[in-house]
Amino acid sequence: MNSTAAIFARLNGSLSIIDRLDIYEGRAAIFNDRATDDFQFSGKAALVIAAPSSDIDASTFSETIRDITQDVRLYARDTGSTAAIDALGRDIRDLFHLQASRLEVEEGTCSLATATGPVAAPTTDPSLVGRRVQLRLQLKKD
Repeated sequence: MNSTAAIFARLNGSLSIIDRLDIYEGRAAIFNDRATDDFQFSGKAALVIAAPSSDIDASTFSETIRDITQDVRLYARDTGSTAAIDALGRDIRDLFHLQASRLEVEEGTCSLATATGPVAAPTTDPSLVGRRVQLRLQLKKD
C-alpha cells in the first residue's frame, strides 16, 4: 500500500490540476519528496508529494490498516499575488477531502481521506512562494 503512488495517481488524473502545472520531461511537474535540481519554473506551479510525516499502525485483529499523514506542497514563482497558487491548493484539498473511494491504492483501499489547507509552506528560494495541503489517509490492505 503505497500512499505516495495513490496521491500521485489522483493528482495526475485530474486535468484541472495538471493543466495548471509546469511540464518536466514531458509530464506534469509532480515530484516525489523534492523537485529535481535541473527543474526550472516556466510560469506555472510545481507539486511535491512529501514523504509521510506520520505512518501509524491502526490494524485490528482482522485488518491491516495504516493511518498516514502526508503533505502535497505547491511552489510557484512569486509574482506579487498568491491568488493562483491559493486556488490550486484549494482544488487539491477538494480533490482529496472526503474522497476516499476515488483513491486507487495498490493492494488495498482507502477508507478515510481528509485534507486541510492550503497553508503557507516555507521556501529557501526568495523568488518562490509555497503552499501546503495536508492529507490524512487510512489505507486498508486487501
